[in-house]
Amino acid sequence: MKISAVALVVAVAALAGSGCGGSETKPSSGEGLPGPVAETRSAILAAAESGEYAPLRDVVDPESFLSDFGFGEESDPVGRWENMGAKPLETMGTLLRMPHAVRQTNEGTVYEWPQFNADSSAGDVSAAERELLLKIMTEDELTNAFLPEYGYTGPHLGILADGDWWSFVSAGAP
Repeated sequence: MKISAVALVVAVAALAGSGCGGSETKPSSGEGLPGPVAETRSAILAAAESGEYAPLRDVVDPESFLSDFGFGEESDPVGRWENMGAKPLETMGTLLRMPHAVRQTNEGTVYEWPQFNADSSAGDVSAAERELLLKIMTEDELTNAFLPEYGYTGPHLGILADGDWWSFVSAGAP
């Protein structure tokens, strides 16, 4: 299972960076986001802050959603997260409070939290970002989330420019 989780994280990183003209980093607030992206981000943050998974059902389309469970292969990612306890919601809320990157993918423009990608290293993490990541990861997990050959492989969340919630991968490197 760990191997497939790492493969999935690497695949998402590759998709987010493939055929792209690079990425652009933006601050952690919702300012400057396109309306549909800001709405989806707000809905996910509200669910995270409330501790309730049910509202996420309104913003996730299981048939086109990339998660730890695969791409469109999990009929009920929200149910799976509920079974995992509070950690997935806490991770979503933490990620969405961090700076994001804007990338071009084969699916279109994606707004991705956090801003780290396949070219990132541990040295790219600010003190504030480190503090946030340590709320959802151990020190060892954070260290292992940056691999020389793959860059950032830790938890991340992506929303397409049209507001479709494209991905949430909570698993990190082994």
